[in-house]
Amino acid sequence: MRDDTIYLRHILECIRRIEDHVAGGRDPFFASDLLQDATLRNLQTLSEATQRLSDAAKAT
Repeated sequence: MRDDTIYLRHILECIRRIEDHVAGGRDPFFASDLLQDATLRNLQTLSEATQRLSDAAKAT
């Protein structure tokens, strides 16, 4: 069985980074391609990590 803890920590780190990227509000976010690209990349990474979770972790 895989250690889901690694993936869950990775997911939480992506969420933390996304929260940091959008903390300034809507206008600064949409004014910055860098913030948008960083947020999108973290969403992609988060999505990939969720796919690697065990079925038991997904069910929980």
